[in-house]
Amino acid sequence: MPTPTAVKLLLDESPHDGDEEISNWTLSASPSRPPQQARPYSARRPRCSPFCALFIVGALIAMIIGALVGAFLLPQLIASSECQLQSVIISQKTQSEEPRIEQRITEECGELYPWRSIRLPEKIRPLTYKLRLHPNLTTSTLSGSVQIELKVVKPTKAIVLHALDLNLTSYELNISGLHVSAHHSECEKLGQWAFELERELKETDNVSLSIDYEGLIHNDLSALYTNVHIADNGKKIVSAVTQFEPTHARRMLPCFDEPVYKATFEVAVIRQSSHIVRANMHLTRTEPYADGLFIDHFAPSVKMSTYLLAIAVLNEFKRVRKMTRNTVSTVEINLFAPADVSNQTDFGLTTGVLAMEFFESYFALPYPLQKLDMIALDDFAEGAMENWGMTTFRDAMLLHNSAASTTKSKETAALVVCHEYAHQWFGNLVTMKWWNDLWLNEGFANFMEYLCVEEIYPDWKVMDDFYVENYVMSMLLDGFDTSHAVSTTVDDPAQIGSIFDAISYQKGASIIGMIMGLAGKENFKKSLREYLKTYAYSNAGGEDLWRIIEKHSSLKAANVSVMQIAEAWTTRVGYPFITASMDANRSSIIIHNQTRFLFLEASRKENRSIEWPIPVHYRTDYSDAVNVSWIKPGEHDVRITLEKPAKWAIVNARSLGYLRVLYEQNIYTEFVKQLKENHQVFSAVDRASIINDAFSFAKAGFIPIGTAMELVQYVEVGEETQRIPWNVIMGHLKSVESCIFESEYLDLFQEFMRSLLVPTYQRLGWSHKEDHIERLLQTEILAVACKLQIDDCSRQATRRFYQWTRDSNSVPVDLQPLVIEEGIRRGSPIDWERVYQEYLKASNPSQKFMLLAALSATRDIRLIYRFMNMCLKSSIVRPNLLPKALALLMQNPAAQLHTWRFFRLRFQHFDQTIGSTTTMLGMTIKSIIENFNTQFDLDQTLQFFEGKQLGASQAKVDQALDSIRVNIQWRRLNEKALGKWLHQWNDNRSLQ
Repeated sequence: MPTPTAVKLLLDESPHDGDEEISNWTLSASPSRPPQQARPYSARRPRCSPFCALFIVGALIAMIIGALVGAFLLPQLIASSECQLQSVIISQKTQSEEPRIEQRITEECGELYPWRSIRLPEKIRPLTYKLRLHPNLTTSTLSGSVQIELKVVKPTKAIVLHALDLNLTSYELNISGLHVSAHHSECEKLGQWAFELERELKETDNVSLSIDYEGLIHNDLSALYTNVHIADNGKKIVSAVTQFEPTHARRMLPCFDEPVYKATFEVAVIRQSSHIVRANMHLTRTEPYADGLFIDHFAPSVKMSTYLLAIAVLNEFKRVRKMTRNTVSTVEINLFAPADVSNQTDFGLTTGVLAMEFFESYFALPYPLQKLDMIALDDFAEGAMENWGMTTFRDAMLLHNSAASTTKSKETAALVVCHEYAHQWFGNLVTMKWWNDLWLNEGFANFMEYLCVEEIYPDWKVMDDFYVENYVMSMLLDGFDTSHAVSTTVDDPAQIGSIFDAISYQKGASIIGMIMGLAGKENFKKSLREYLKTYAYSNAGGEDLWRIIEKHSSLKAANVSVMQIAEAWTTRVGYPFITASMDANRSSIIIHNQTRFLFLEASRKENRSIEWPIPVHYRTDYSDAVNVSWIKPGEHDVRITLEKPAKWAIVNARSLGYLRVLYEQNIYTEFVKQLKENHQVFSAVDRASIINDAFSFAKAGFIPIGTAMELVQYVEVGEETQRIPWNVIMGHLKSVESCIFESEYLDLFQEFMRSLLVPTYQRLGWSHKEDHIERLLQTEILAVACKLQIDDCSRQATRRFYQWTRDSNSVPVDLQPLVIEEGIRRGSPIDWERVYQEYLKASNPSQKFMLLAALSATRDIRLIYRFMNMCLKSSIVRPNLLPKALALLMQNPAAQLHTWRFFRLRFQHFDQTIGSTTTMLGMTIKSIIENFNTQFDLDQTLQFFEGKQLGASQAKVDQALDSIRVNIQWRRLNEKALGKWLHQWNDNRSLQ
């Protein structure tokens, strides 16, 4: 392993003279030219050799001659060759996509660029990077030098690697200790640099490539970018931090920026004396540099992918630290936060220690580094990032203040911390080979975060939430034709960015949960341990994991392999629904068929042939025991014989399979009776899944909306105490409310919602709840009750709001969001201004967002526009909060039309602010348009976005457009039927 002194990369001297001739090598362009002046990549002028100049002049002459010939001959050619022209057009249409891509790359990069693929050639691999950086926070510029030791895998004449937005100033290539010249070229379209030689590199060559370069500290929340914190005294404090996943490392250093190219990194960073630098590994020494600067040297890293490399230059941050006790070796857990909020770090730090101890025990594999940092950032596009040894978080996902943070925000912080710690093994130690298996990283981390929090905070019972937060969320997206397979083909950065969604995360986690249930918890744990040990510091694909789970599972007894299940559920788009009935004497369940579930009727014709091997978990009214049977592709009208006749049978009990179940009507009738008689006979997950599927089938047109409505009436007695069914019920009723908001049935529908809610509202009341779960349910029920204008709720909330304006500690923190929101909804501009001033002063990020949400609830049009204009000022609303801020406005009926108009007028601003390198623009658009429900809305939306280049955000826009189409379909299929059902319900209520 190289010594730390080898980090010095600015090669002032070469062992060979620039003119020295090297045996068997022909020298090309000399790399020893003076460093070029740093310029932004887009501003650099192309370099042109004399040969290149002659080539261009010749091409221009040829074009002139061609134009003269064409002027005389073109009319005759057109007249005589119409059929030939049509033949050419047809031929072009039938060409494969690959040649067209290659043609576009040739046009962008030029004929002389030696590579034509987005993926790097598999001929060279990096072994080590020795990186020296000087990020200048004053000028937002970067100077760097990197020495890459390379292994030749196959003979090649070119070294091709990634680099984007960088300006090369000098380079040096050494082959087995000898200096060799090479020709440098670059292709911005591919984000690549190439170094060409005239003779092939061979597998026995020891290759070292040293590059000096310049670049920028960006402001787009990716690569090396600026993080701005506004201190309590109004001071603007600038730091710099990296966010490389998925493809942004190439914007900070030339590198092999694909997950499979793992290497070690030796990092040195030049800094000001007042700054703190953190990186993946621990600091080994600090030395004085020039001009009062210092250089920090970090230990050589473990072998890892480039997207996990991390550096932070922190300004006025404070560190708090704890050490693990129950790990093989003591691990230092650090949390860095801006100094003025460093008193909000204890919960995150404690959770980090507990998570480290849990995962090391669960995986039976020691954490390999000395430390793990957690850094709280104001400016962060996602929730958090798992950089090995240096995790980064959006501040609201890490900081917690018991006096200002809600129970829900505390739970969310714990889940996010556990998610990133799970990645230290799943994703960092063992990494996917390519981004098509992103779900292996994110699906597993999403699943493991629940296991972790369930273990370290058992009273919270977060595994109960797993169904709603994973199955329900992902099935909604996966029911559109615009969905994608969990393991899907992606190539360019925009495609890669687009799959960081509910399919990779939530569906991936759901499938993992399904497989764990089939394999058994202990077998599953044993398999994960073997997988991690086998592929440590390497890359693996899904098939590698399934092979190991197969070895340890007992599924062979069912004549079904783990590989068959996993292949079907990860490589096929969507998920199935099965149709279930019972025979005449109710002694058998009959599964009639399976097909892909799709919301839109127009999408179903093309997808009927897709089938899956389906585990059918079932239980009956006479037994809590869950049994499993299998339906294989091609099987129909499968009969499952019961021990004795049953009133009803739940198929897909406890949602152990990733599918929906459509029951015959008489089973739904029995479900309604059972729910009203004793709903606890069904588990909370079963209650939620039956209701969730019923509303989804009504939306898709398979059952009447009245069937779904009858299933939720059992809650009107006020005895449903579990959050899972309530979350599903309220989610679907809000969706229905949105669809009929301009309908004559709205008032009656809201009265129905109030009838369901009032008994539970009265039972929970406003008194403080000690139990974690009951406290969460209370806040959720009260929030909906106030929005539905239940009189007592509005009075209680308004009274407490004015108490809060006099003494912010007079209202429990969990009730503050709904109390302040109701105060704004019913209050005056003076009340709004008072809350706005509190928003500006708030230092706790979750409290700040709570106040922002309350401000969005105003009914005053002038204040709505003031809120929208706040969104244009990054000093007031951080760019990473824009998607949520505009989503909040769209939840306010008084603001919806104004928000859509405002967004269209200011689209260029939002595109420039959040649209360049993340999917935040797509998230924003989705939150604005997804609840539209008329053809007029759809046509207007399509017209607005026509021709706009949305990059990675396009997928989210397509999903939102599908959502609009589904809403239009819902109104066509269900609106009148719902009105009829509501009138019947109201008549029956009047008779009671």
